[in-house]
Amino acid sequence: MKARVAVGAAVGWLVVALVWGVQTSVGAGLQGESMPLASALRPALVQSLPWIPVTLAIIYLTVRFPLAWPPKARHIFVHALAVLAVAYVANVLVVLGFWFLQRSFGGFGTLFVNAGRWALIRLHFALLIYVAIAAATQWVLYHRAVRDRELRLARIEGQLARARLQALNAQIRPHFLFNTLHAMGQLWRAGRSDDADAMLDQLGRLFHKVQSSTTETEISLADELDMVRDYLAIEQTRFRDRMKATVRADAAALECRVPPLILQPLVENAVRHGISAASTTGRLDVEATVHNGRLIVSVTDDGPGMAAPTRSAGTGTGLRNTRERLDQLYGGEARFETGEAAAGGARVVIELPARRGTNAGTVDG
Repeated sequence: MKARVAVGAAVGWLVVALVWGVQTSVGAGLQGESMPLASALRPALVQSLPWIPVTLAIIYLTVRFPLAWPPKARHIFVHALAVLAVAYVANVLVVLGFWFLQRSFGGFGTLFVNAGRWALIRLHFALLIYVAIAAATQWVLYHRAVRDRELRLARIEGQLARARLQALNAQIRPHFLFNTLHAMGQLWRAGRSDDADAMLDQLGRLFHKVQSSTTETEISLADELDMVRDYLAIEQTRFRDRMKATVRADAAALECRVPPLILQPLVENAVRHGISAASTTGRLDVEATVHNGRLIVSVTDDGPGMAAPTRSAGTGTGLRNTRERLDQLYGGEARFETGEAAAGGARVVIELPARRGTNAGTVDG
């Protein structure tokens, strides 16, 4: 960065010298005098090149003593003295440059006197240059600080979003575990200890998958549907012939990425409020398709429906958690709808961008 600033300052003042020399040469020609460009460039270079180190000094002082609002009195004092110093130093170098062109040296006393005289005569010129360079440097410092602050805020927001998502992922595990253990308790109280033991074994295998999957932000839909089928197998133990469940997904849908356990609360709600509430055999369908670059997953049951007064009360944790996780991960790109199924019962639909992953095969059960 320092080398870039030095090169920029050198190029800038070389351009000034070139423009100055061309203007001097053209101006002399318009007045009927002859002045070759080379002759005009020499004094222009002598008066411009000394400002290269002076410019770097001004940039350093502005970085070291910034003029941010509200300005500090000490910084203003430093820059006021610096204006006089750089004006004098620049003119010392200019006088030396002209003496170099004349192949002469007038002595240090004459050098310091002439430089001081020219510094006073051209103090306004030095002041304008100083203010322009300091203002440009301060502008760069301000925008760099703003950019760094925005980057820090973006990193903090990203960390907060990840922490929020991890909290939501973690919340679903005890919620799911509590409901399943409650179902096993019902089996034991009903004298179905063998079924309860089988459910406990299935729960252990499923919970191992759950622990692994919820450490990831997204998994393949194929893996998600595998866990859905494992959960339905647990519920099948409880309901026996009172539940018929199918899980179907297009091959293209299986490659898509979804948040882990995004379907489990929806399937659990369908079992609890749909299958359990019906006195006859209930049906539960999970379907996934891809259409126009969107993954569409639905969970449908043929129970009493969303508006039924007999629908058992719940805390709403599962649906609320699902909606929050989708908002956290996809924002306005996700759609989450609950409502009545066309043939009766409840239907929940999730629609996400169809982000591809690895193909894990076909799920159809």
